[in-house]
Amino acid sequence: MASSSSSLRVPVPERSLSIEPSRAQVTDAAQSEARKPAPRWFAVIGCVGLAVYALFLSRHMTVVAGGSDSSGYLNSARLFAAGELQVDLRVPEEFGAVATVDRAHFSPQGFGVFEGNLRLPPSYPTGLPLHFALASRILGWTAGPFFVQLLAAVAAVWLSYFTARAMGLHHTLAAAGAVVLATFPVFIFTSIQTLSDTMATTWALAAVACMVKARGATAWAVAAGAAFAMGVLVRPTNVLIAPALVVLLGWNVRRLVAFGLGGLPGAAWFAYYNHTLYGGAFKSGYGDIWACFAWEFGWPTAAHFAEWLLKLLPAAMLLWPLAALAHRATRTRAWGAMLLLFSAHAGVYLFYNVSHDTWWCLRFILPAVAALILAGLMGAEAMARWADQLGWRGVRPTLAAVLVGGAIANSWYWTQNLSILHVPGYERAYAEAAEKIRGLVPPKAIVLCSAASGTIYFYTELPTLVYDSITPPIFEEYVAKARGAGRAIYAAVFDIEEEDALRQRCPGNWHKITAAGNLGIWELR
Repeated sequence: MASSSSSLRVPVPERSLSIEPSRAQVTDAAQSEARKPAPRWFAVIGCVGLAVYALFLSRHMTVVAGGSDSSGYLNSARLFAAGELQVDLRVPEEFGAVATVDRAHFSPQGFGVFEGNLRLPPSYPTGLPLHFALASRILGWTAGPFFVQLLAAVAAVWLSYFTARAMGLHHTLAAAGAVVLATFPVFIFTSIQTLSDTMATTWALAAVACMVKARGATAWAVAAGAAFAMGVLVRPTNVLIAPALVVLLGWNVRRLVAFGLGGLPGAAWFAYYNHTLYGGAFKSGYGDIWACFAWEFGWPTAAHFAEWLLKLLPAAMLLWPLAALAHRATRTRAWGAMLLLFSAHAGVYLFYNVSHDTWWCLRFILPAVAALILAGLMGAEAMARWADQLGWRGVRPTLAAVLVGGAIANSWYWTQNLSILHVPGYERAYAEAAEKIRGLVPPKAIVLCSAASGTIYFYTELPTLVYDSITPPIFEEYVAKARGAGRAIYAAVFDIEEEDALRQRCPGNWHKITAAGNLGIWELR
């Protein structure tokens, strides 16, 4: 009987014929899922959301030369717009030559007195004023700075999304991270008034995004260098993100050189300005800034930062960065760079003497918070990848939805609780007081003040007498000289300044003539 080889075959169970995806295939599929373009409807929703956010900020935003920060930036910007770096002190001629008086008595907040310089140089970095000056030349002093502040905030939110996508994160997670930053109460606080923190964060994110892209094209390294330099001009401590940028790029000499070339013009301007005004390329208008740092502040500030980050950020953002360790695909160079950025930037501010004073001191580490959010998103991606291997789908949108819901609810609570949206109202009191001073105070008068000194300098041509370092005998001497020249003396002080200014340092027959909020305007009779 003839035999057939087919009769000797052993039947194979049908289930063994099915092809199970390997771990590598699952990983590749997850990578493909994360990197694929966002659907058109998602992009439309994102653009609408960004527009609504811009409208929200614009309704609560104000641009006023108010306290030392806002008036300092705007006074410096006005000098730049006029082609000047510094200006002469407004010292009444009867008080003597500038070289013979105590210049600190006539130097408004936002300016500084420096040895060997008889003029009045701004004390703040040039980055934000340069933005204001350029925009004001185009749009005017009302719309220009307003547009700069609004654009910086919106750009930071968009860059958060763009950077996350460049790092290979899913569009839903990237959008959730952008929402977390946009709703972070400290970010709102710094975006609706004239402060440099939001702009510093915007340029830090721009540098990170360009450096991520630079691994594929050298031109992006040049752009990263320029963005980094602009961030340092806005806030010199942005130099602390440099190690993270180098980690992102890797040891590629050509691209590192390109990065340096991109930052060279900014570095040259930084050195020239500081040397011209303060006497050294690495000196600043802050004076001896290192005197403000000490080891003793480290632990109280660490506890303060931890407390308020837990309150103001979704708790996941503090835990999820560690979750990225759980998956090989998220233990990346980008994840390490973001943790390095957070550690280096926030770590230095741990030892700053005012970092633990109040909740809004978190504004000093806002670029670090943006990096922490990105690291947290990588942790979410790690959890999603494990879920993919278990066959669970839709984890990324679910995590994103939880993150967005928690961020918005938390922001709503704390924004109300901390009265953040009332801050512009306090700033507007400065402008209202300046308007009243222009209407009530004669042109030849001198105004005693401190907190409002930068305001008076910006909105009027009046000389200011800053009371902080004046004693009663010195004030009596100034009064006698002013009276002899027929010069009236007024004061613009807040309620909390009255005791120190009008009773202790500069006593006299003061009569309150009007007020703008809690900023009173007084006449010496």
